[in-house]
Amino acid sequence: MAGGLEHLTEVSELVRCAGGDSELQAAALLHDLVEDTDVELDQIEAGFGERVRQIVAAMTEDESIEDYLARKEEHRTRACEAGREVALLFVADKLSNARRMRRAEKEPDARKIGHYGATLETMRQAYPDLPLLSELEAELSAIRVETQHSPA
Repeated sequence: MAGGLEHLTEVSELVRCAGGDSELQAAALLHDLVEDTDVELDQIEAGFGERVRQIVAAMTEDESIEDYLARKEEHRTRACEAGREVALLFVADKLSNARRMRRAEKEPDARKIGHYGATLETMRQAYPDLPLLSELEAELSAIRVETQHSPA
């Protein structure tokens, strides 16, 4: 999986600390399965119920959209429109990814940083009091500062 078990558990813990219930935490642990494995949404529903399936479905990118920016925009919009819980999970996922990006010893992917910034703005407009927004903003600011001050 893209982020591995560490990423999934971090996202689930972020969701838990932000007040997410056990089903949202389960969806956080499972949110990359459909994209990264052969597991299908019906299997998730069979094991965890319809609500977890719906959340994971909202967290799954539409791979039929080939253009990176268009795919990310569609996914961000769909996650936001799916409701506050999915928006929280989406932000937790981006926060975890941004933290991993900061810990990595390579130049951050500018497209991802742009997507995370757009996520921050989209979710802030829809859910101004959503937990984790300020943490994502701080992480993105730190990445930008570190990128500006890193040797070329």
